[in-house]
Amino acid sequence: MNGPVPIIPAREEFEGKTAVITGGTDGIGLHVVQALASLGAQVYFCGRNKTKGEAAEASLGSHGHFVQCDLADVKQASGFARTAGEAAGRIDYLVNNAAIDPRIPFATATVADFDRLIAVNTRPFFVVAQTALPYLEAGAGKSIVNVCTTNYMVGLSPFTLYNASKSAIIGFTRSLARELGPSGIRANVVSPGWIMTAKQLREHVTDQDKQELLAIQSIKTLMTPGHVVPAILFFLSGASAGITGQNLVVDGGRVMY
Repeated sequence: MNGPVPIIPAREEFEGKTAVITGGTDGIGLHVVQALASLGAQVYFCGRNKTKGEAAEASLGSHGHFVQCDLADVKQASGFARTAGEAAGRIDYLVNNAAIDPRIPFATATVADFDRLIAVNTRPFFVVAQTALPYLEAGAGKSIVNVCTTNYMVGLSPFTLYNASKSAIIGFTRSLARELGPSGIRANVVSPGWIMTAKQLREHVTDQDKQELLAIQSIKTLMTPGHVVPAILFFLSGASAGITGQNLVVDGGRVMY
């Protein structure tokens, strides 16, 4: 970013920019999509669920652009990034967010299980970012944010395969930041803890889980997508112009990383 560094992210910076978000139909991704659209960006987001995607697109008016996509399919993943880039002639911001988090005990896990997690949680970060690269070089924002997790930092069980697929994002991002830095492109990571998304609350979180989580967090507040979005916006914005290759943890102070 050339010129003065903004003190904080401002609407004027995002207005009219082009943002690409993977996994933008639910959870943290949807909240990022909504935030960027509210700031005036043109937001291209993907997901497998057509009904959810179209509903989100309709709620965003002219700022939302949904592309149905299975990121495990390399052609679909690259096609999504290319669609966004060609529509605007550039990409200013890329947020790689999509992931699945199945609970699979290591003793019964299969190679197919492992391959599926890599295909969804890891490989699309490479495919989408590489396809988006010429459009990012043409853009003004020049920022990539890869969403990871604190799960691997504490070695939670039964997440061995999941944690392998997610922890790879850290090494990928640090080297990416080094390689793309000369082109003015920054790459950073945001690692949420256990975030109380609608899906997590519906499928996994119990009252006992909440109590145990609050007991080990420094901040005695359950984390929501609203706690994560500002961290992502900060890394996208020029307010973080001097930061690349870094990992920001958002987990209420459970992990001191």
